[in-house]
Formats: sequence, structure tokens, C-alpha cells
Amino acid sequence: MHRHQRCVYVNVSPAGTQPTAGAVCDLACSFADTWLNALHLNMTKNPASVIFLDDSEDLRELMPILLQTALGVDCLCFASLKELEKHSEAAIHAKVAILDINLGSDSDDGVDALNWLKARGFRGRIVFFTGHARTNPQVEQAERSGVEILEKPLHADKLISFVEHALNGN
Repeated sequence: MHRHQRCVYVNVSPAGTQPTAGAVCDLACSFADTWLNALHLNMTKNPASVIFLDDSEDLRELMPILLQTALGVDCLCFASLKELEKHSEAAIHAKVAILDINLGSDSDDGVDALNWLKARGFRGRIVFFTGHARTNPQVEQAERSGVEILEKPLHADKLISFVEHALNGN
């Protein structure tokens, strides 16, 4: 299994004749790592347009690529409220906050993040992103806060459309 656990390959070429599938995969993953690291460095210097709080590592890796590719906007991702707090300056100046409601049983939740953002004067649009049923107490609490809720799984086109409208003030 490859180090990212996304590229599984078999070496089918004789050694020395052409790059193997593994070498191509290593190159692609190396490029992706370099690109993601550069993107992260850029976002820590300049506030991102979107902040994304989710406990899913895969979604945190995908979101900046998706939004940069589709809309040309930067997205700064966090796994926890504590991580978000460490980057409060960038978070407060974002235009859109996409918050997972349930960040794991040992962690603060998206409602705590909403309250933290509001207490610091966040003026952007906030949306909850959840895979839990609307009968979940956390989701019910989020609905009472008046914040919009997007349900997982969500097609990329719908997410892109939502972010585009939110950035344009709609």
C-alpha cells in the first residue's frame, strides 16, 4: 500500500525501461504534498476566503483543492476548535465558515465553533456541514441558531455553488 493509502499499484514494467506505476504515483503524491504545503504556507500569511472545520482528514485535504480549482479561492482547514483558535486572525477575516457539527466525542463541536466565531465578531456566512440526521440533538441545536445546514454526502457542484453564492453575498 502506498503511503497515502490512495494509490495502490503493481510494477508491471521491466526495470530500467520506463517509469513504473509506483514511480509515477510517488511523483504525483510528491507533487501533491509540495503543492499542499505551499498552499498552506500561503494561507497562513494571507487570510483565506473560506475556513473549513471537519474531523475528516480526507475532506480537509480535498476542500482547498476543490475550492481553489473551481473558484480560485483559498480555504484554510482545521480538525478541531483548538486548531481554529490557534489561527484566530485568519479565521475571523474569512468570508465563509463551513463547520462540521460533530467533531468527535472527545472534542468541542461545530456549535461551539459557531459561538467562538460569533464572540470574536466573525461577519462572514456560516454553514453547518453534517452527516447526522436532523433529529440529532446537535443538528437540532444548530437549526435553532439560524445557521444553514448542508447534509453529507454533498455533491461537489452543490458545495461549489453554495460557496460561490456565499462569497457573492447571496
